[in-house]
Amino acid sequence: MNMSKALTWTAAIAGFAAFTLLYYEPCGPYPDWQTSAYVLPYPAGSTYSVLQGNCTNATHRGLLKYSYDFSMPVGTTVTAARAGVVVDVRADFRDSQRGENESNWVRIRHADDTIASYVHLTQHGALVKIGDVVVVGQPVGLSGNTGNTSKWPHLHFHVRGCSSCSTLPVTFRNTGANPEGLGAQRSYAALPDDKTDGSPH
Repeated sequence: MNMSKALTWTAAIAGFAAFTLLYYEPCGPYPDWQTSAYVLPYPAGSTYSVLQGNCTNATHRGLLKYSYDFSMPVGTTVTAARAGVVVDVRADFRDSQRGENESNWVRIRHADDTIASYVHLTQHGALVKIGDVVVVGQPVGLSGNTGNTSKWPHLHFHVRGCSSCSTLPVTFRNTGANPEGLGAQRSYAALPDDKTDGSPH
């Protein structure tokens, strides 16, 4: 490698390192995955991949650092990751609408007052209404491509302690080991869950 190429390569590495340091946010600690309050937000027996995980230098940083994006075709069944009560539903945006505030969603409050959001659902894709009591694994919506999805259909999932709070670290008990959360560009199979009995975990 000549000197010019070596300098260019060195500069590129330095630039990448600086970018990483600028946007990197430390993650964790995470709750024990084997006793997690959550299951994957899709039916047992199905497998989907994680497009974007936690603490990225893309859109999952700041208040949204503990979010997950699951790659899903439009119309895929989305299920409750935890029992709770539906507190918010939005379902009127079309899949072609890309605005930051044009996502459809279902939000479910749990027994500890945390709230899970299931975002980018298809138009009229909510399968529940405000006030409904849902159990673990119950279908709550159909995935879509509404809002800021970068044109990639997916389910965005996160949990917060309040509507304006930062997202919380989440692990899942019904899949392979995930002690530090789910990894990006990996597929996760939803396994049958013996705790899926309707109780508010």
